[in-house]
Amino acid sequence: MPRKPAESKIRHIGPPAPNRLLLRVTLRHTNPPIWREISVSDDFSLFQLHRVIQLVFGWLDYHLFHFEIGSRRFERVHPEAVGEDAGAALLRDFKLKRGKSFVYVYDMGDYWEHDLLVKEVSPIPPNDMPSWIASLIGGARAAPPEDVGGPPGYEAALAALRRGANADKELVAWIGKDFNPELFDRRAVDHALVLASAWDALGSDTHHPSNRGG
Repeated sequence: MPRKPAESKIRHIGPPAPNRLLLRVTLRHTNPPIWREISVSDDFSLFQLHRVIQLVFGWLDYHLFHFEIGSRRFERVHPEAVGEDAGAALLRDFKLKRGKSFVYVYDMGDYWEHDLLVKEVSPIPPNDMPSWIASLIGGARAAPPEDVGGPPGYEAALAALRRGANADKELVAWIGKDFNPELFDRRAVDHALVLASAWDALGSDTHHPSNRGG
């Protein structure tokens, strides 16, 4: 009796299980330093990471941005873009390890440079928050307001606030007389970030329930 041919065993390999990254984001040329620590999945795209940084620093996404990772540049697709598509590059594509650093630049006029340092890479436990949730771990000080003129303009605006009655009234009006450079409400910002993740406001994410028909 002829032997029945063995069934071929085909292993279907899906995407790798995501890791959670702890990133420290520090705004260059500020003293004392302005920084945030964020937790994101490595299946986030660079565009999603851009949205996270915008939210935790209080930026309003008015301007262009780009990431610099090694010799590569990633940005939003637009007619004058010279870099790769930030929406098509996932963090896991770069095999990020603890101690790795890269750069995020926002607003080509004010030119706010942010150093991103990978502080930790760890598997996401089954009982942990879903991989599509980003969260804020810590931070210090308010971020500068939009269009204040980059680091030199921000320093000038803070100096005007300190001068009080003798200050440049235009600068004070721009930054706001009640602006407090030391104020940072971690709990409020983390709540806003988690809500933005849950409502899919950080950009396209194939792991989000709204993209699974659920």
